[in-house]
Amino acid sequence: MTMGLSVLLLLVLAVAVAAVLAHTRVSGFEHGIEARLNRAPDPRDVSGNLPEKVREFALRADATPNDLAVGFTFTQAAEMQLTPGQPWQSLRARQMIATGAAGFLWQASQFVGPVPKLHVVDGFADGAGALRVWLLGLIPVLRAESADIDRGEAMRYLAELPWAPDAILGNPDLSWQMVGEDWAEVSMDLADGPVAVRFRFDGSGDIVEVFAAGRPTSDAAGKRVLRDWQGYFRDYRMIGPRRIPAEAEIGYVEPGGMRPYFQGRIVDYSVTH
Repeated sequence: MTMGLSVLLLLVLAVAVAAVLAHTRVSGFEHGIEARLNRAPDPRDVSGNLPEKVREFALRADATPNDLAVGFTFTQAAEMQLTPGQPWQSLRARQMIATGAAGFLWQASQFVGPVPKLHVVDGFADGAGALRVWLLGLIPVLRAESADIDRGEAMRYLAELPWAPDAILGNPDLSWQMVGEDWAEVSMDLADGPVAVRFRFDGSGDIVEVFAAGRPTSDAAGKRVLRDWQGYFRDYRMIGPRRIPAEAEIGYVEPGGMRPYFQGRIVDYSVTH
């Protein structure tokens, strides 16, 4: 074996080992959040404390107070536009949502052929949020953990409750109140204070809009800012065992209106009891 070939084989081996170690770290991070979700307390019926419009929404979704699911898992076909004016990027995502306590795990990948060009993990469990981004599924390019991340991810959990109607009926940490004829507010406490989002109901009682004031994010220069956050739910239908919105769109509110950065569609949906 020549010296050049030996060096090449050593480099290939080193890259392979590094890839295995990186994949182990990514998997370990995801499994850690998933394990905390699986340890969440079981939901308990709090439907008697809910505003009528909120309770009726969850019941119409086929959630049952005496047989509440402990979690949901679903797959999304999604698109994201992280920078205004740039092309939308197609993603495939898997999400878990807990119902007895606030928690979720979102794993999304953008592929070039069979290779994951971008892998994103967004999560919230035990009162703490986390965000990780890897290039090629292996190279870390973003790691975010802070009080702002906690608040932003907690708001995300609240905003996605239409996809987890059993949490509406069974999460005792959530506080609900009507703040208008067609608007309800849900809030929860974090270590540094409460977070809240508001939902708008249409004439048939479906949640069609979500709004949150002052969600923490970063501007183009990386500076921390608070921006209003808005989204829409569409196409309610039975998917698996629940009637949920099949489509959602979310974005930040700008002077000209809401600029969406995420559009997603639920393609499968399962329940865990």
